[in-house]
Amino acid sequence: PLRIEEDILKLAELRSKDEHTNKTTAIKQFLYSGAEEYLLRLCSQGRMSIGKAAEMLHKSVYDLQESANLKGIELGITSKGYNESKKFARELI
Repeated sequence: PLRIEEDILKLAELRSKDEHTNKTTAIKQFLYSGAEEYLLRLCSQGRMSIGKAAEMLHKSVYDLQESANLKGIELGITSKGYNESKKFARELI
């Protein structure tokens, strides 16, 4: 069985009242939100593709990119990475 801290259960109860749902649904929403953020971080580190993360979360790639933007998580190449790659390419030529 899954043991959940009492404070988290109280938070889930508060959310369930605010959103007119039950505690189980609130806990599932917290779990899903954490999973989404974790997968987005894996994508930003290049450890998982955005397509695979979208598949696991039953979302579109576009929706995940939107979530990443809202959370301030950069997916794909960053401007720093782009500039480093450009510099390296110049050195090769």
